[in-house]
Amino acid sequence: MATVAGQREDILAGLNPMLRLAAYLSIGSAVLWSFLFFRWITFGQIDWEPFPFELALTQWSPIVAYITYGVLLGVDLIVGLGLLRGMPFARYLGIARSIVVFTLGLLFYFLTKEFSGAAIVVTVSGLLLVLLLRNAAASLAFPSAFYLLVFFVVPIFIVLVVSLGDRSRLGTVTYPPLDFGNLAVYVDDYVRFFSRIGGEFIYLRIFFRSVLIALANTVLCLAMGYPFAFWIARQPVRYRNTWIFLVMIPFWTNFLVRTYAWMLILRDSGLINNFWTITFHEQVAMLADQSQIFTWLASISDSKLPLLFNQPAVLLGLFYGYLPFMILPLYANLERLDWSLLEAAADLGAGRLKSVTRVLIPLTMPGIAAGSIIVFIPSLGAYVTPDLMGGAKVSLIGNLLQQQFMTVRDWPFGSAIGFILMAIMLAAIILYFRITVKNEAQTG
Repeated sequence: MATVAGQREDILAGLNPMLRLAAYLSIGSAVLWSFLFFRWITFGQIDWEPFPFELALTQWSPIVAYITYGVLLGVDLIVGLGLLRGMPFARYLGIARSIVVFTLGLLFYFLTKEFSGAAIVVTVSGLLLVLLLRNAAASLAFPSAFYLLVFFVVPIFIVLVVSLGDRSRLGTVTYPPLDFGNLAVYVDDYVRFFSRIGGEFIYLRIFFRSVLIALANTVLCLAMGYPFAFWIARQPVRYRNTWIFLVMIPFWTNFLVRTYAWMLILRDSGLINNFWTITFHEQVAMLADQSQIFTWLASISDSKLPLLFNQPAVLLGLFYGYLPFMILPLYANLERLDWSLLEAAADLGAGRLKSVTRVLIPLTMPGIAAGSIIVFIPSLGAYVTPDLMGGAKVSLIGNLLQQQFMTVRDWPFGSAIGFILMAIMLAAIILYFRITVKNEAQTG
């Protein structure tokens, strides 16, 4: 009776969307194994283009591939059909299969260093496992969590490991012998970043210059973006989407193309300088005899304006590139604002300035924080804009990183710079959010 009851429970559980999805995933995996098995046995007859993991499999005897494909094909087919039929053993077989194949996928990567095939096997096995465990939260979070693990946590760990090494004469990464009595040798590149080079703190100066330009760009975007977002939010509903559409139009063009467009405008032979030194200069030169002002204008318009390859040009490029990133979160916050609160503040005697500082800004602080973070972080690590519009005269932290990896080939020092930059930004963001939450708790 207990067995029959358990089977009935599993049959009813077969209606569970997670188990049904696991069944379809197992059958799809079986189809994939059958396709790979067919490729493997027909390589002599059909001119297949081998996948990287198939080339890695050639390191072993061909029988290994036959056994692997055949066993996985059979197991996945049994699990998939068993789950659809509500068979009790299918779920437990699938769990065991997922654990074993997940482990084999990791082992395959460490033996062959073939990433794509191992990543697919590990991903499918991990997703199948959480589905069979009938954990709804883990099933929903698995794709995002796996993506963050593979493309965020693992790369950061690799950067950390590389930063502890040394650059050899040939530009490769080497590691000193492990000595617990002299662990300081592993952080030499971190110490170098904060040390004097030729009597000056070169790297710290580049870092603080990057921070100041990023802060200036954030403040400028906020000062220009907040009124514009406020104005859009106060427009009739039928016009708002049009204005937001116009804000987003620059995203339709590649950022590099837009940067080159600004260079064409600002260069010595560009639109502004041609107007300044030719059209405008000729007009004021003809009027120079009539007034000292025209004489002065003729003298200063005789030379080109220094519009490119300086910090103002870099700031202009960053402002143009990141202004939409400030407007959009501000508009999203302002659109949901209860405007009757401003009317209530006015009824209670608050002037316009006090209504803005005591009501409007606190209520829109989440949008301000989101826009500021979205603008500040990429501005701090910007590379394209400083490199093109600043030239060799404005070197920021992004340019320093590029030089260490691509020119000097000092990967350990470049990794150390990147890790320091990421740690500082993360600490600043955490501190900001802690202060914001504390202030909200005190005022609430």
